[in-house]
Amino acid sequence: MKFNFNLQRILDLKEKFENIEKENLSKKINERMQVENSISNLDKKINDYGLYFDNELKNSLSSTKVQELIKYRHFLKQKRIELIKQYQKKLREEEKVRKKFLEAKKEKDIIEKLKFRKYEEYLAQEKIIEAKEMDEIAQKMYINREKD
Repeated sequence: MKFNFNLQRILDLKEKFENIEKENLSKKINERMQVENSISNLDKKINDYGLYFDNELKNSLSSTKVQELIKYRHFLKQKRIELIKQYQKKLREEEKVRKKFLEAKKEKDIIEKLKFRKYEEYLAQEKIIEAKEMDEIAQKMYINREKD
């Protein structure tokens, strides 16, 4: 007799859901990492610009040039603030998707444990059936010996 798990279709479906959520999670992680890289690049740009700004201030500059330099520095800082907000949003999205993934994994694991238990029961039943068959064979052999 072959082992047949009645909930195999559901288990297969739960595995598909888990894989979908795993893919979603990896996408969200990649999105978050892209924003992190953008922040790092912008931080480097801000630091480089700060050095450039300091060097330019040492030279004699027109007031319009100084205003342009200040506006650009302000623009970079505003862009960094926007990226930080975007990063925080990506973190929240990632956490939501991570929870969905963990829930899907938990549901699949529960059904897998049930399948394992059912398989253990199946093996125990098979062992009992095999023992009964062996007893019957032994009994028939004993009866046949007694007849001879």
